[in-house]
Order: sequence, then structure tokens, then C-alpha cells
Amino acid sequence: MPADPMKPVVLFLASVLGLALLGWALFTRVILADGWQWGDLLLFASFALLFGYLCFGFCHAAFGFFSRRRPAVRKPDSEGEHDGEGRVAIVMPVYNEPVERVMQGLEATFNSVLEEADGTYFDLFILSDSTKVRKWVEEKEAWLRWLQRSGLDTRIFYRHRNHNTGRKAGNVADFCNEYGDRYDFMVVLDADSVMTGETLVELRRRMNANPRLGLLQTVPRLVGASSFYGRLQQFSNRVYGGLFLSGLSYWQGEGGNFWGHNAIIRMKAFKECCGLPLLPGPGGLGGEILSHDFVEAGLLRAKGWEVRLAEDLAGSYEEGPQSLIEAARRDRRWCEGNLQHSTFLLSKGLRQRTRIHLANGILGYLSSPLWLVLIVLSLLVLGNRGEGPPGGDGVALLLLLYTVALLLVPKLLCFVDLALDREEVAKYGGRSRVFAGGILETFSSILLAPINMVFHTQFVIAALLGCKVRWDAQNRDAEGTSWEEAWTVHRAHLFVGLGLQLLAVFTSGWTGFLFTLPVTLPLVFSPFLSVCTSRPSQTRLLATPEELSPPPEVASALRPAKSSPLDDSYWIRRMLIEPPLHIAHLAGTPPTGRQERDAKLIEKVYRNGPSVLSEEEKTYLLQSRDCLEEIHLAIWQTPKRELPKVWRRRGDFPAAA
Repeated sequence: MPADPMKPVVLFLASVLGLALLGWALFTRVILADGWQWGDLLLFASFALLFGYLCFGFCHAAFGFFSRRRPAVRKPDSEGEHDGEGRVAIVMPVYNEPVERVMQGLEATFNSVLEEADGTYFDLFILSDSTKVRKWVEEKEAWLRWLQRSGLDTRIFYRHRNHNTGRKAGNVADFCNEYGDRYDFMVVLDADSVMTGETLVELRRRMNANPRLGLLQTVPRLVGASSFYGRLQQFSNRVYGGLFLSGLSYWQGEGGNFWGHNAIIRMKAFKECCGLPLLPGPGGLGGEILSHDFVEAGLLRAKGWEVRLAEDLAGSYEEGPQSLIEAARRDRRWCEGNLQHSTFLLSKGLRQRTRIHLANGILGYLSSPLWLVLIVLSLLVLGNRGEGPPGGDGVALLLLLYTVALLLVPKLLCFVDLALDREEVAKYGGRSRVFAGGILETFSSILLAPINMVFHTQFVIAALLGCKVRWDAQNRDAEGTSWEEAWTVHRAHLFVGLGLQLLAVFTSGWTGFLFTLPVTLPLVFSPFLSVCTSRPSQTRLLATPEELSPPPEVASALRPAKSSPLDDSYWIRRMLIEPPLHIAHLAGTPPTGRQERDAKLIEKVYRNGPSVLSEEEKTYLLQSRDCLEEIHLAIWQTPKRELPKVWRRRGDFPAAA
């Protein structure tokens, strides 16, 4: 590593600027061929931002490729005797997630770490913000079953919040305030995360080795996809991600970023630095910070803590969305969160590399409306000159070839990098298969890019207009998109595609129509593409090493989970009847004192069971310690023949339906 930590940043940004200047110069010659107009200024501004962002991405692949050819001399932080006594809390915030899948992933991860010599330093916390009654009780029941199987009562903990203030960030912050003094480090997982014990132990060693290291982010690999879209993203993540992240690691150094999960954090640093403010103003850009992870990394850096990327570590996994529409729902949240970062761009105290991360996240979504604006302006400004869109002269052709090279050469570098590693490429089934998969992925990405452009444009407009995003659990199952849903969601794409085609014909004739086809054709057929890519796919061309030979932790976490068809009332009855589940629930329910409505509610539940309750009443009941205790005692202290019929099968659980 260079002695001057800013030298890689300067070299990287200078390379981006050099590549961008060449593109800007070529584009200037194209639009000035017939003189300058005011529309050219808007056209150049949108092109300059987009092309600069394209060069930024290209340089990540290029720097990653060359940095991998020259291995770093610096030894990993974990070498030597650095074990120390650092205790680690593995925390997983959950919110109305599929309970069996969450528990399988947690159990696979924790069992793996317990097999390591340093596994004794790790404890596990399930931090529930679930608001659905069924999920809430089912989580506790699954946790109790795990404790009964494992006997790890002092190592595995469950906590539920009645009020999910601050969403995930608030959930983690409450944990830090309540339990933070007991632990030196915290590993944050998502509901679909899986990590190996070897990786977790190595993260702890590196934190112990470097007392200035505040956060160490791993690189999660996508697993578990079964739809064509999901496997496409999984393949792309696995083949391209490593090289791009090597380039990212080159320039960011100790000024890295946080992706919200699959990372280890120094508890002291997090508690001191990462209190999040509420953003001023109503609407989409105000209130709670949605993409809090970027901000938390920036706050750690502002106080002098190092934030690094452990790009060399495997053993970190997550699941991704299985359809275009599910990916768009996730992007809707990320878009609003990233646009909120504009508030922090010029904040005092932030390091320059933090500002680059924030700007990159913002441009990741603003680039879509900029691309749409560029297409429209190209047709209006250049088409109305009678020339048609650029492409007729030598300079325009050169610019087109230059742009295509910046788009495709990074992918080519990734395949060359992979082909040079015989052992790694064999895990994909050989060079020919992975290269064929790359061609399929590239063609598919070209089709899907305009669809995402319209999605992201909609999200940016919605955020700027003050529309708040909903906080829902992510659907990770390959259920397939229905034609009705596809038509409803993609109507805007269809209208934008047809509108661009009409504009192209009106301003530039059939030349303009052909010029816009790569964009408009996928938009017009977006419902069809959305449905087809959401269907299960078995093609071997998109296979990844984790799919062909899954690690034991991944195989255990992704085994088919049982989905309970039972309703809220069943789970409430179980909690009221079964002493272990009842006691566990009361342990996490603070006394509320007797309320005016309690007597009527107790009588109603005792006489008729929980099935007669409204959703509000069910939630209130689960939060009322006094009501729960009184009903539980009444059920067990009353002779069975005198019990209301609904409770007479009290001894049948858990078999009773």
C-alpha cells in the first residue's frame, strides 16, 4: 500500500477524469458540428454526468484487475497473537420475516462458529421488530425449540420491541444501549444472511489486531436463487463482484463503507459515533434515515476510526430478490435512502472518501432520470436539426465505440481475471461455460437496463414529491410474477416506450426509430420480460460455485423450510396454554399495570378464545402482562370439565390445530 493514503484516491480520480475528458471532447464535437444552441448546454450537462459516472465504474474494474496482478505486500491483520478477550454479539434484526428460514440461517451460522476454537467468544441475539401477531409468537416458539435442542440458554437470546422506533437502525441502537457494555464487537446480519464460523472468527481476530479498526465489512455472495432473474443477479454478483470490489478497496483503503449487514463493528466506536439524527422536513427526504449504513460509516470515519473492506474473505452469504418487481420494491427504499444522503454531502467533519461514497450512491439512482433526459434531448435537439440522432459521422461513431468499450471491457476483464485462476474457474464448470454464461448475462442486462431506468426515474420523482416508502419484509421466494401484477406495475414502462418511439419518428423519422429501439423495445415488452424472468430456471450457464457445490452452512440454511398454515389464533392459544412459551413471552413483556379495558378483554378471550379478537385486540393482548397471566392461570386452575370448550384441549398442544 502507498505510504500516502490519499495517493490511490488521487490516481483513481485522475484516471476517471482523463477518460471522461476524452468522451466529453468527442461529444462536444458532435453537438457543435452545426453551431451552438441553448439546448446543447442541457444535452452536454446530462451527458457529462452520465459519462463521468460510466468512467467511474470502468476504473473500478481496471484498477481491480491490475491490483490483483500485483498482490499487496501488507500482511493480514490477523497474523500473529491477537486473539485477546474480545466478546462478540451476533445480532439479527427481523421484521415479519419467514420464521423457519430465519432460524435455519441463524442455526447454520451459529453452529458453524461453535465448531471453531474461538466460538466461546460469540453469543447470538434475535432482535424482533415484528408487528404481525403470528410472526411474533412463532419467533418465540422457534427460539424456545432451538434452546431445548441445543441447551444454549446462556448463548442465544430473543428480544421483541413493542414499538419499532427507528426501524432497523433503531432496533440495533436499542440493543447497543441495553447490552453494548457486555460486548467488544457486534456482527450485524440481515434476515437472509449466512456466515461461516471460520469467517466470523477471522473477523474477530482482525478487529483485535487493529485497535483503530471500527468496522470491517465482508463481501456477501448471493445464494439460493431459483428464478431466471435471481440466478442472473447471482451469477453477476459472483463473476463481476470480486474485481470491482478490488478496485473499490484500492482507492478507499481505511475510508470504506458499510452495507448494513455481514460486517463486524467495534461496539465502543459505534456507540460513540453513530447516533443518527432525524432529517428535517416532511416527505421522502425527511424523517428517519433509511440508508443509515453509509452515514454510520461516515460518522465512524469522521471520528478517526478505520472502516475497511475484507474483500479477501469468503464465507459470507445472502439472498437476493427473485424478480424484477421484487428488486424494484427494494430499490424504492434504497433510492429514497440514498437521496437523503444529499443532506450530508457538504456536512462539516466528513472525510473526502465518505463524500465520494455518498455521491456515488446518489448518482446510482439519479443516473436513470439523467439517461431518460439524455435520450429525449438527443431526439429534440439533434433530431430537429434534420440530422437525426448522432451516428452519421466519424466522430459520433468513434464516441459510440468508446462508450461501448467502457461498458463491455470491465466484463471482459472480469472473465480474463477468472480464466487466469484455473482452480476458481473450474468451480463454474470450466472456461467455456462461464464465458457462455457471461454472454447470456450481458444480453439479458441490456434488455433489463431500460426497465430499471424507468423504475428508478419513478422512484426519484416520488421521493422528490414527498412520497414516503413503506417498510415491508422482503419476499425472497421465486413465486413468479402474475400477468395481472406485471401489467399493473409495468404500464408506465409501456407508455414511456411508446412515447419515445413516437417522439423518435416525429423528430428523426425512421432513423430515430431504429436508434431508440434498444431502449424502447424492452420497455414495450416489459410485462412479458418481467413474467418470464420471474419463472424458475435450471440453465447451467448461470451456475455459480455455491450453487454447484454449496458450503455446509448454505446448504443447511437453504433447505426447504416448513411454512405454517396456522393462523394468529393458533399461536396465541399456544402461548396462553403452554407454560414454557407463556413464561418466555412474559419474560420479554414489561408490566403495564391494569387497564380499564382489561376485564372485558380477559372475559372475552376466556369465554370465546382469541379467534374473536380484532387485530388491534390481539396486539394489545400480547403486550399486556396482566391479561396474559390471568388468562393462563384461569385455563390451568379451572377443572377441565368446567372450562369453556375452546380451552378443553389444553393438553393437546403442539399437536392441536
